This record gives sequence, structure tokens and C-alpha cells, in this order.
Amino acid sequence: MRGTYAGHEALTFSDYVDLDTGRTLHAVPGGVYDLAPASGRVVPAFPEPWFTAADLEDAPAVRAAEPDDAPEPDDEQPEES
Repeated sequence: MRGTYAGHEALTFSDYVDLDTGRTLHAVPGGVYDLAPASGRVVPAFPEPWFTAADLEDAPAVRAAEPDDAPEPDDEQPEES
């Protein structure tokens, strides 16, 4: 199932797995995740009210978090001689 995290702070949901990473679900506000209950966990299939259903075509792709001070890639590379 695919869902958009509706919380206001980043949280870890140990009862669920992020299917894109294969790890415990760590959700950030507005993030869209393919998720499933973790093995051996008896939980609702969809963790409401924390998540709302997301349409696969309309949902933005989730990217790994990058540090705020990460350098931007240069468009122009100096030529080496």
C-alpha cells in the first residue's frame, strides 16, 4: 500500500517496513511511502490516521534526505589537460 505521511514531525514506525528501502519505516512530513506491516507484527494494514492513501500516479517520488549544507553539483566541470 502507498501512503502519504500526515504527521508534523519525523517519526519511526517500528511496526511497518518501507518497501522502497526494506528497512523500518522512518517517515518525514509529506513523504510518500510504499509500506507494509513488519514481519510478525499484528497491526492494521494501513496506519491511520498517520497516513492517508496516495495515488501512485499523483504522488511525488520520495528521495533520501540530503543535508542542508550539501554542495550543489556544478553544471560546468573544468576541463583537464
